[in-house]
Amino acid sequence: MCWDNAVAESFFSHLKTEMFYLRSWPTRMHARTAIMDYIESWYNRRRPNARAGGVAPVTARIVYETRDQLLAV
Repeated sequence: MCWDNAVAESFFSHLKTEMFYLRSWPTRMHARTAIMDYIESWYNRRRPNARAGGVAPVTARIVYETRDQLLAV
């Protein structure tokens, strides 16, 4: 079993430095909503990812799926 939390630690580091510490939150619900928006709108869709060659995850996925479709033909 792997006990390495590098991926989770990296994610939470980015979450804190890119979004959470930049604002104040009047309620937990405001913070929660902003965190979900950050994850769904920015982190998962548009944020450049070094492991994907510096492109956004959505772009990397499209390239991957297109490549798979071309190889299947």
